[in-house]
Order: sequence, then structure tokens, then C-alpha cells
Amino acid sequence: MFPSTGSTKFITLAGIASFLAVAACYAGQAELATVAAMKLSEASNYCWTTTVDDDARTYAIDGQTNLADKGDLSLVNLPMVASVRRRLARSTANSDNMMTAAYSGDEKVVIQTADGWRKPEQLTSSSDSNPNTPPSGWGGGMGPMMGRRGRRGMGGMGGSGYPTSNEQTNSSRLPAAYSNLQLMLSRPHEELGIIVAGYTDIKMDGDTVSGTLSETAAKLLLVHAGQKEITPLTGSGTFRLWVKDGVILKYEVKLEGTLAVKTNGDRHEVTVHETATTEIKNIGATKFDVPAEAKKKLGVVPAA
Repeated sequence: MFPSTGSTKFITLAGIASFLAVAACYAGQAELATVAAMKLSEASNYCWTTTVDDDARTYAIDGQTNLADKGDLSLVNLPMVASVRRRLARSTANSDNMMTAAYSGDEKVVIQTADGWRKPEQLTSSSDSNPNTPPSGWGGGMGPMMGRRGRRGMGGMGGSGYPTSNEQTNSSRLPAAYSNLQLMLSRPHEELGIIVAGYTDIKMDGDTVSGTLSETAAKLLLVHAGQKEITPLTGSGTFRLWVKDGVILKYEVKLEGTLAVKTNGDRHEVTVHETATTEIKNIGATKFDVPAEAKKKLGVVPAA
């Protein structure tokens, strides 16, 4: 049995024992490659780039993590999510619709603004009362939704790329394209822990390991810990790991499922399809600084 969605750290540690218990069922080097994936959780630091292709658009996330630092800190550049964008005044929003966030673990977060580092609840509310504010998730708060087929500005969409206030009240007219970009963090070593603990079959082909995820593992990968407004209802997926010299250099996860999303007190069910490819670099050699102000906001006392 898997623990709850918020227990990814437990999965990362328990995944090793779970895998070793069933490793005898698998022949060849597949189990050795999967154990290599777990080595990332033992690294002191690393950086990564994740490219996501979902129903609404394609975007990239760049992150750096220091597991040995006090506070388990990460510094991440990612597209501005809807829950942040609609609470920022226009003057503080980046023209490229990107934002920088610092994390302690994967749920405590502060965001860099023109007025310094702020927790999400401390951001200036500029459009919370606006009935045209888009639901969280649709387009991820980045304006007109961009996807594999370009702009989705037609078929019941308002001029901003989001449904108008009248369209929002009619769930049958909500846009079909949903972007599963989330504010809470899902780091590679945690995702690899879920994969290790939650595959149902696995095979080796040269330096590539591939397999199928259980429904529970797919749900845990679809919704990050701390995203209380999103509940996974169904989930399925596959994965591929690229291994070289016993180290995971890249992995790909293809997911699909149904999510229950709460927006403005309403509950909507949306279908999600996404492919995320993550490249891991500079394992043990990544150096970065989280500003003292951000550490203070995160509750991490800066070193003297």
C-alpha cells in the first residue's frame, strides 16, 4: 500500500526496500538500473531541467537542489502559475511570464517579486475580485494557452485565452485544454522514488529501462504534495530511464488521468495527458545561493 499523496519522502526511502523485496522476480540488469535511480536521493546536490508537453502547452522548469543544506533548499525557475499571476500586480509580473521560487522541501515556497521574496499568501491581490479571473490550471495563468497546435483562442474562449465569466459558470463550456502546471515542487529524486516503488512491469533495452506505473504511482506523479485544490481520481502511465555508468541521466514519464479541480468553490473534473522529460546534471557539483531574505521567509536561519 502507498501512503498518502503528501508522503513522497517516505516513498523515496521505502522504495528501495520495496524494490529489493521483488527484485528476484526480474532477470537481467533492469533491477540494477532501477536501483541506480535511487542513488540520486543520496546525492548532496544536483540540477535539472524538465520539459512538459501537456494538453494546453509546452513549458520548461529549471531547478537546483541541495539536499545537504539546512532546510533542504531548491531554487527553481518556472512558468507563472495562475494562483500567483492573478495575485500579482502587473508591475511585478515578468514580461516573459516566468517566476523564480525558493523551496524548503517540496511544499514550503517563497516567490521573488519586485518587492522582495513573498509567500503565496502574502502576494498583493490585484484580481481576486475580478469575475474574469481564470480558474487555476487552465493555461497555468500564462495568458493565451499555447499547445502543440499553437494558440487555443477559439471555441468559447475569451479574448485573454480564458473563458469569460459567463462561460465559467457553465462547466460544460469550460475549455478542454488543461495545463497541469503546479506551484508545489516535485523534485527528480522524489519522482524516481515513486517510480521505483510503483511500477508494475519493467524491462531493459541497452542503456534504457522502461516500464508501466501502477495507478497509485501515476496519481502521485500527476498531483504534487501540497496541492490541496487538486485531487487525482484516475491515473495511468509509463516511464523510461536513461542509464550510463550506473547513473540516471534522464527520465521520461507519460501520464494520463482524471483530476478533480476546485476553483472558486466549484469542483470540475478534467482529463489530463502529459509527457515530462527530465535531464539531471552536475550531480554532487551543483552550487547555488538562496538569498538570506528567502531563507528567513522559509524559516531557514541563514548560516553565520
